[in-house]
Amino acid sequence: MINVYEIHRYAGDDFQYVVARTHKYAEEKIRKDVERMNAMLSDELKAQGVRYVFAIGSSTTEIIKHQASKRERK
Repeated sequence: MINVYEIHRYAGDDFQYVVARTHKYAEEKIRKDVERMNAMLSDELKAQGVRYVFAIGSSTTEIIKHQASKRERK
């Protein structure tokens, strides 16, 4: 099984959407990306409770689907 790293966007306690999903980069790189994204948020967005959160999972199904669709496009 493959670890999948995701960046989620939240507004307060409400999940909004998945910003990014990858299995190609190290966990530490994705965590640093999340920190950098949170640091770049404007004061207005921070006041609204917008934040980015690192998430980890293991899902071969999503990756297999993605790779298959990339092969079909070529």
